[in-house]
Amino acid sequence: MSIFGRARPTGSLVLLWSALVAVLVAVAAPPVSAEPASGSTTTWLCRPGQADDPCGGRSGAPIDCFYVYPTASLQQTANANFDASPELRAVARLQAEPFGENCNVWAPVYRQSTLRALFTGTPQERSAAADLAYDDIEHAWEDYLANHNDGRGVVLIGHSQGSYMLRELIRNRIEGEPVQSQLVSALLIGGNVLVRKGEGIGGDFASVPACTDPTQTGCVVAYSAYSTTAPADTKFGLAPQSASGRASLPFGPEYEVLCTNPGSLSDNADAPIHGIILGHNVDGFRAQCTGGDGPHVLMVDGPGADLLPAIPAANWGLHQIDINLAQRDLVDLVGAQSEAYRR
Repeated sequence: MSIFGRARPTGSLVLLWSALVAVLVAVAAPPVSAEPASGSTTTWLCRPGQADDPCGGRSGAPIDCFYVYPTASLQQTANANFDASPELRAVARLQAEPFGENCNVWAPVYRQSTLRALFTGTPQERSAAADLAYDDIEHAWEDYLANHNDGRGVVLIGHSQGSYMLRELIRNRIEGEPVQSQLVSALLIGGNVLVRKGEGIGGDFASVPACTDPTQTGCVVAYSAYSTTAPADTKFGLAPQSASGRASLPFGPEYEVLCTNPGSLSDNADAPIHGIILGHNVDGFRAQCTGGDGPHVLMVDGPGADLLPAIPAANWGLHQIDINLAQRDLVDLVGAQSEAYRR
């Protein structure tokens, strides 16, 4: 049960705002040197047993989580370098650390497309930056499998840019490969996962369907959260109608964006969602996936929902707190899927 209870939504809002402030404050701290794990060629932001690990450093779980963080780097270049900078550590602590309850969290540092490139770069610069970022993720995945996985099941966790990286990774390096049998699930949040219209599969992935039950494995959970109607220029919820960049991801009118409600996987009905912010449970909100011809997004409602921050603009919805709004549900889902996978 939440420490605030359903009668005190303002407490939940304070925590949500505090989480965003924590990320901004963290950038004043000096960067931490992250080093490759023994036998590894990857720089790991998070790895089990690592001292001062922003993902908790916990080990001993029966499965792993492979986490790819969202666009967060404040470096003033198109691509970040391999520094484990404070903003990366802050977002990993907010998004990935709670999953350590049920999995060993691995998170590579990658030369992601920076916030500067996102907001001021040309389309060509952003495309080239995304290509370099993806190459790092693919390399880290192969390194992880070869040197650290030891046959364990894996949950992929991504948000925003991280989800786009993992969408392509599943298509290029997981589907149709022996390692697909180790895929416990993929939590691809805030990244416009595509399926064929009216179906829960057949867009980005030919054989990784939408999760419809907490004990289902080898499936995907995806959504982008809004608390007000997504505007016509929404960043999320609508399938692209043209190709972009090197990615082989699909596009066109036969596709729609997948929305799965973590509070109601079976039918995406209106249901309570349960979050985690700064180590505290946040209750009091409800959510339901929208459908039809408009944007497919997770509409969040409840006392104070209309006060949740839409950053950097209304057409982004609640993108900054997508994961945190339903994180308790997602962490518990990973626990249930882990049990089902091991059975």
